[in-house]
Amino acid sequence: MVNVSATGWTPQDAGRSWGFEPTRPRLLQCAFAEQPLVGVLNTLEVKSRGAQSASLRIRQDGELLFDGEIPPNAEIGIVPLTPAELFLSLTLEPSSVVHNLRVRPKVVAPVFSKIDVARQGLVGDSLPVVWEASDATSVTLHIEDGDERVEHTGTSAGVFMLRPARPGPILLRLVAQGPFATSVETRTVQVTIALPHIEIDAPVQSGGPGTAVAFHWRISGAREAFIDAPARGETYSVALDGGMVVEIETTTEEFHLVAIGVDGSRRTERFSTIPRLIGCLDEP
Repeated sequence: MVNVSATGWTPQDAGRSWGFEPTRPRLLQCAFAEQPLVGVLNTLEVKSRGAQSASLRIRQDGELLFDGEIPPNAEIGIVPLTPAELFLSLTLEPSSVVHNLRVRPKVVAPVFSKIDVARQGLVGDSLPVVWEASDATSVTLHIEDGDERVEHTGTSAGVFMLRPARPGPILLRLVAQGPFATSVETRTVQVTIALPHIEIDAPVQSGGPGTAVAFHWRISGAREAFIDAPARGETYSVALDGGMVVEIETTTEEFHLVAIGVDGSRRTERFSTIPRLIGCLDEP
């Protein structure tokens, strides 16, 4: 795309008639203020002296972008569509003074404006990976977890749920793909295994034989749990956040609450019932 606008020029500036022959046109400036960028409007400034008219031809990658007359003093807006070299040919009249210019547009890679991911996590967690790269056509997330390789391609802004299955570092490589360039950002998530943790409310309870008492517990960092009742020779599967009701026997009874971690490790906490002496008779 090419836009042309005159700046501070009138036809009278081309050759004021003082009874002399027109002077040979002189080019004062034909350049970009900075190296042009692909996909961005760049301004080419043309300044001349003594020119009555001018014409400009712009070619890129074998395609003619512009071929026509321009004011001898002008600002040319050019949007290069590819990083291929631009060829510019400027002709000043009279005398057909030709000036050629070659310039290669610069490619700007997309930039991540946002990458959010936890630096640490636990096996079994759900960790969101959030990104934004507005100038990208797509973003690819490469996940390296030990010997496992996973690839996910999304839009310029997106989120991916990371679910670690083993301890160790997970390398995340985010690649933002632009029309002609890419940018890469890396992040590392350190994954550990949560050890089972058990909390029991009032782990020791007493009462008269036959009294029903309730135990409550909360277990974290485990995949399953069970209760072992040695005195009864029984085992019960239980919820990680749950409880049970026990009838107090005539003798002290102990129960073992066992939590199994995601890695198979075990944690055991004990709770018990104690029969309470109601009274006694003195011997005569």
